[in-house]
Amino acid sequence: RDWSSDVCSSDLGSVVMKFTIARPGTIDRVQVEQSSGFLAHELAAQRALLLTKLPELPAQFPNPELTVHMRFEYQR
Repeated sequence: RDWSSDVCSSDLGSVVMKFTIARPGTIDRVQVEQSSGFLAHELAAQRALLLTKLPELPAQFPNPELTVHMRFEYQR
């Protein structure tokens, strides 16, 4: 079954997500910074971030965490 036709209300769009990478490489504080107008797009971006496994931040990085702003583009 092709679920994409049920999930996405639009073939195009983008959403900007803001999140934090902690020293051990964990991603948290995921939030929508700029909405795409389609909840399915935003949930897909959130899920992608929460399932991502990252290495630890480099020892040379001076801060305990890194805040990132990332745009997710959707097209079919």
